[in-house]
Amino acid sequence: MRWVKMAVIVALAASALLLSGSGTAPEPAPLTAPAPFATVEEFVRACTVQIIVHVEKYTRTVTWYREVTADGKEGEWKARYSPWSTKPELISVAGSGVIIHSGPKLGTIILTNYHVVEYLIRRESLGTPSNPIPIYAPEDLTFSDYPPRVIVRDGARPIAEQYLKLFKDRAVIKHSEDQIYEVAAKVVHADQLLDVALVQLEGVFGLPYTTFRTTPARVGEEVLICGAPLGIPFSLDRGRVNQVNLNLGMSGGIRWDRQIKLDIAAAPGSSGSGIFDLNGNLIGVLHGVLVYSGNFIRGGQLAIDGLAIREWLMWTGWASVVFQPPYGAEP
Repeated sequence: MRWVKMAVIVALAASALLLSGSGTAPEPAPLTAPAPFATVEEFVRACTVQIIVHVEKYTRTVTWYREVTADGKEGEWKARYSPWSTKPELISVAGSGVIIHSGPKLGTIILTNYHVVEYLIRRESLGTPSNPIPIYAPEDLTFSDYPPRVIVRDGARPIAEQYLKLFKDRAVIKHSEDQIYEVAAKVVHADQLLDVALVQLEGVFGLPYTTFRTTPARVGEEVLICGAPLGIPFSLDRGRVNQVNLNLGMSGGIRWDRQIKLDIAAAPGSSGSGIFDLNGNLIGVLHGVLVYSGNFIRGGQLAIDGLAIREWLMWTGWASVVFQPPYGAEP
């Protein structure tokens, strides 16, 4: 409502100037970043982290065959499994996150996607030797964009299986490209339906943090994003909001409702990236893509509405994070 009233006042003031035929239109206020940052881009970059979960991957191949019966007919398909790999492949599952609080009481709180840190929350998602994760050939997979999901072709048979083990039971946080020390963080709250999670760094405080904007994203507004696409930190880009309040249904345990659609470039690893307005306020968190023929750009990126996350925080015991003063504000 505050923004709407301001727009009306500006419109009326402009009309008065035109009617009177005198005076000059006021200069728009310059965008400023919280001290000590010279630009909003620098502030957004400082609020962004990369989140990495290290796992060990074990695999085995699956070969399918059919035996011929005595009367010459082919029997049912049967699987032949190779031994499990004895030397695991070390995999780094990388995503992005945004700092939303950094104080002496709670430490530093980072907002990311549930699916970025899912292996630390749902251990069954890792699979086991007795209940492995099936792997299918690319030609047996199709992509649906309503809602975003991957569909396995009917009758398809896996070509391999895998299971994972956590190499470390914590997420690793990177705040700079040349960081040579390790910062471990734990997941303290999460919601799969909304696809959000909070990661905490205990005893770490005084870092720059962003705050949620209290007005909704607007179609056409310019936004900033910073994250780690393809696991490469830290990529900062600009784009625009081109749709809001998209309701796309359920898929993968996520309710794809109240989505913000963006025209920004993103890729795997961008999940959890903050979407900021040009004043550095958080208006959403990237978490999905509308896939078209496997192209990660053409379909458009999907972000969780920042107001929905703000509500979730207030109703789940994190209201102090929502109502804290903005970073750099006068005490």
